[in-house]
Amino acid sequence: MNTRLTLAFKALADPTRLKILELLRSRGKSCCELLSPREPGLCACDIEKAVGLSQAAVSYHMGWLRRAALVRAEKRGRWIYYRRNEEALARLAGALAKAV
Repeated sequence: MNTRLTLAFKALADPTRLKILELLRSRGKSCCELLSPREPGLCACDIEKAVGLSQAAVSYHMGWLRRAALVRAEKRGRWIYYRRNEEALARLAGALAKAV
C-alpha cells in the first residue's frame, strides 16, 4: 500500500475527522461573513462549534486532513476557511477499490 493511501486512512481513522469531513459538505452554513452562502465548506470557528473542541484541537485534526490532502485551506481575515478536496476523495475511493 502506498504512503499517500496509508496517510489518508490514518486521517480517516478518527471519528472527529470523519465528522469534520461530513460537516464540510455544507453550503451556506457558516456564521462568518467572509464566506458566500453559495460556497461549500466552513471556517474554523464553525468547525470548533460543531464538534465542541478548542481551536487547538480542531487545528490538530485539520492538520491531519490537510496532510492527507483531503481538505483545502484558505486564510480569510483571522480565520481559516476549509473545504473538502473532492478530487482527492474521489481518487481515494478509486485507490481503495483497486487495493482490496
